[in-house]
Amino acid sequence: MTTLAWVMSPSGNNTTADEGQDDAQFSTHGNDTVFFQYPPQLMDFAALCFIVFAVVGVFGNFVSILALSKSEKLRNATTAFIVNLCVADLLFSGFSMPLSALTFLERDWNYGEVLCTLFPLVRYSNGAVSIFTVIAITINRYVLIVHPTLYREMYKVKNIAIMIGLIWISALGLLMFPLFEVWGRLGYDPKVGTCTILKLNGQSPKMTIYVAAFGIPSLVFLVCYSRIFWVVHKTAMRVKKDSIDYTRIPSSVTFSSKKGVFWKNYRHSEMENAKTSLKRSKQELKVLKMLMIIFITFILCYFPVSFVKIFKKEDDWPILNILGYLGVYFSNIINPVIYIVMSNEYRKAYVQLFCPNFNRSPKSSIM
Repeated sequence: MTTLAWVMSPSGNNTTADEGQDDAQFSTHGNDTVFFQYPPQLMDFAALCFIVFAVVGVFGNFVSILALSKSEKLRNATTAFIVNLCVADLLFSGFSMPLSALTFLERDWNYGEVLCTLFPLVRYSNGAVSIFTVIAITINRYVLIVHPTLYREMYKVKNIAIMIGLIWISALGLLMFPLFEVWGRLGYDPKVGTCTILKLNGQSPKMTIYVAAFGIPSLVFLVCYSRIFWVVHKTAMRVKKDSIDYTRIPSSVTFSSKKGVFWKNYRHSEMENAKTSLKRSKQELKVLKMLMIIFITFILCYFPVSFVKIFKKEDDWPILNILGYLGVYFSNIINPVIYIVMSNEYRKAYVQLFCPNFNRSPKSSIM
């Protein structure tokens, strides 16, 4: 799904080389940064990838925002949350990636204390927005399938706007603790060569953030989607049973009396309703598969950096450390590709952005 760089950012370990030194002297760290221990070709390759990712990320997410927002058929809660995800990825691609590319090229941070505070603030808050949005999408699908009677009331336009607003307020609120040095602080860490959340008085929220950011979405995903698949499975079994019962109705009984005709019509109506419910559930499963791919992609993108930072292997395995950076940033550009590959409706939205008269169809009520 998108970037969750606040959790497992390339600067994601919990220690700093020197907590007491002046943060304003960014350019004096020189060879103390971990980057100077790496092959220059590796650093230049990573910087080039960041530049490419930034261009692709800005373009891809910007086009996604326009396409999904303009599509009348996709004006629903799920699309609103996905657009919100694209906005966070667009900000990350346009701000954090270029600065990271310059940091890799220069092997140091040379952009002053203000940007050094703003850089992790934007990066981590975008990650928080991504996490909260993924949770919101999961709950949205759960309510639609498991509690459909609550869906229309719960996901009115006004309520969706409030939910998205709370996502951004909560994400920024979490970063207020290190910003105002209540719990940790924002500054330069020469061990990882960039600006991040540092310890203050021996404490940092980074480990708590790490556990919550992976634990809570995974728990919500497991509980909600397990329930969703169970409901879809029961619907399929009911359709199968109704189909068998319907074919076993004796024609002589069915048409020999008014009661027989009524019973057959009633069973037929029930079976048709069940088939409609199953068709709707199957359509929902297609959306769920796309969301699951986004979630799995996130896990794969963040595994290298997770391993490196948890076991502190920056010095020992430079290639894996750089792959960690690339994985984190790649997660910000892959979502639009997933939308195009996995969803026919999203593909139509992209096509209609550039060809407005292409294959116009009525508004969807599925999502």
